[in-house]
Amino acid sequence: MFEYIKADGKITDILVNGKQVKRGSMRGFKKAQACTYFEIIDTPTVFTNPWSGVEVELNPLESTIYNFCDQWYKRYSAEKDTQATVRDYDDMKYFLLELNSQAYMDLID
Repeated sequence: MFEYIKADGKITDILVNGKQVKRGSMRGFKKAQACTYFEIIDTPTVFTNPWSGVEVELNPLESTIYNFCDQWYKRYSAEKDTQATVRDYDDMKYFLLELNSQAYMDLID
């Protein structure tokens, strides 16, 4: 279970199983939500690894994180403005690793 803590319309903290997420994860999340392509996903979503074809259903928080990582990487690969640094991308992908290591292995690694 997770809960978003909001202030002024922005997510300022996230609780996962009642505990605050690590500072690095929140640093990346805060930077990510400033990007125009960042999207909060409210429902479980199935994502497919484009190279292996593996399908993974992610909860809304995991979906939000993975979607950001996917969009960031597509922009980076196309040499477009990612609006976030490599460090922000790394913070987000390692946040997914922390939440769901199997999904990380199936979709990113």
